[in-house]
Amino acid sequence: MDADKVARICENETMPRRLSSSFQTWTARIAAIGGIVLAVFWFPRFPLPASNAFKVLFVLWLLGFLYGCIRTFGFKTVELDGNDLLISNFGEPIRVPLDTISAVKGGLGGKNPIKLEFRIATDFGESIKFLPMPRSTWPWQRHPLVEELEGLCRLGDRPL
Repeated sequence: MDADKVARICENETMPRRLSSSFQTWTARIAAIGGIVLAVFWFPRFPLPASNAFKVLFVLWLLGFLYGCIRTFGFKTVELDGNDLLISNFGEPIRVPLDTISAVKGGLGGKNPIKLEFRIATDFGESIKFLPMPRSTWPWQRHPLVEELEGLCRLGDRPL
C-alpha cells in the first residue's frame, strides 16, 4: 500500500466514515448501464407497431430513461474525515472543508438523494448530490444524515 495514500486517508487520525451508500450508487449505475445496453442493442431488433402513438410513447420513455441515467451518473461518493468531506466520482477524492457547505437539502423519505451546496466552487462545481444509506422513515421526514450534516457544518450559527 502506498504510504502517501495512507497518510492522506488517515490525516485526522481516524478512518473516514462513509456517508453515501456504495451499494445504492453502484446498483443505480449498473441498472443504468444495463438499460442503455438493452436500448442500444436489444430493442432495435424488435419491430415496432405501426401506430404513431406507440412510437411517440416509446421515444418519450427512452428520453426519460436516458435523462434518469445521466442523473444517476452524477451521484458522488462522500466520506466524512474529521472536519472535511472526501468527495469522489470514480477517481481520486477531493477534500472539502465542512465550513464551505452553505446548505444541505433533500433526503426525504430516507432514500432520496441529499444535495450539498458550497460557498465556493469545488472541482465538482458549486453543489453535489449523493445517495445516503437508506433509512426507513416516513415520506415527509428527512434523512437523519441531513440534520447531522447541518449540525457539523453549523449552518444555523453562521450568517449567509
